[in-house]
Amino acid sequence: MIYRSIISRYLIKEVLITLLGVAMVLFMIFLSGQLVTLYSMAASGNLEVKDILTTLGLQSIANLPFVLPLSFYIAILLAFSRLYRDNEMVVLSACGVSQWQVLRAVMGMAIAFALIMAFLSLYLVPWSESKTEIIYKQAKQRSTLESLSAGRFKELTKGEGVVYVQEYNPNDLRMKKIFMQHRVRHNDSIDDSIITAATGYRTFDKQTGDQFLVLENGFRYEALGKTKQTAIVQFEKHGVRVDEDINKPKVELQQHAMPTMELLARGTGPDHAELQWRISTALLMIVLAMLGIPLSRSSPRQGRYSKLALALLIYIIYTNLLNVSRAWLNRETISIWVGMWWVHLLGVLLALAMLINWKPLLHRFWHGR
Repeated sequence: MIYRSIISRYLIKEVLITLLGVAMVLFMIFLSGQLVTLYSMAASGNLEVKDILTTLGLQSIANLPFVLPLSFYIAILLAFSRLYRDNEMVVLSACGVSQWQVLRAVMGMAIAFALIMAFLSLYLVPWSESKTEIIYKQAKQRSTLESLSAGRFKELTKGEGVVYVQEYNPNDLRMKKIFMQHRVRHNDSIDDSIITAATGYRTFDKQTGDQFLVLENGFRYEALGKTKQTAIVQFEKHGVRVDEDINKPKVELQQHAMPTMELLARGTGPDHAELQWRISTALLMIVLAMLGIPLSRSSPRQGRYSKLALALLIYIIYTNLLNVSRAWLNRETISIWVGMWWVHLLGVLLALAMLINWKPLLHRFWHGR
């Protein structure tokens, strides 16, 4: 019993060390891609610069259900493939350690990770998704003038025109070298005007709640009424009302960002699909651990990565089947009692089929002994 405990700790240590390296690599890949996306959103005015790091941290939490199961699966494949390549698994087998005992050691670790994953998927990830969604929607609901950025055209609300500023100070909302195309709708006509100004700033009327863009030292080129006669007006100061929605709507969370208890209380088809998806991320850890043990089995001549392509193919098929089942649940095509559970059952049966030594069983079947 003592040597089995030592062997279990050794196997767990090998997997954990590999898991740390694989998870760090996958997280770096994710962070680099996510940073590019967030900076592009900030450059286009759809996200405030001060919210980039906050959003990046929230998105890192939200992607843990994807990164951790895949990292754990790859870590098992790499760790045990090395043990097979170095003949350590052959020595353990010669000492009476079966692959079922190896599986039991790995399954203890898998169950612990599955419990952590259940907490993340059911509680922490929905919280991070809701916070991220609120940041995105609040950025979209910001005032047009607040979301201006230098060197970019910004469309005004309700199709009233566009604004372009060459220099812009976001701290005091002071602008320089302004170009503006403004459209005013009347009962039977639309008046278009082009405005250029040297400087400008934003002001707010406390009584009416209207926002104004005050332009200084510029020209206004107007096309009036149906005749479209052009008029040129030079001004020292000119105010343009920017029609904004003062009463901004409440942010409504999407399905993936709703708290678990709220999903349970509503109980619709899409709610069951989201709940089963969150639970599936925890079950995924256990099933992938069962699949990883037989898939890592190889001879020293085959090399360390001989079955990695097959293992990744099984992972892709597995996760795609989960996505298909989720879509069926959303459309209420299948029963919630079938749901995504059949995919996990299929994965367990495949793992058991690979773990069982079929040669003695087939020999007894054919020879009747």
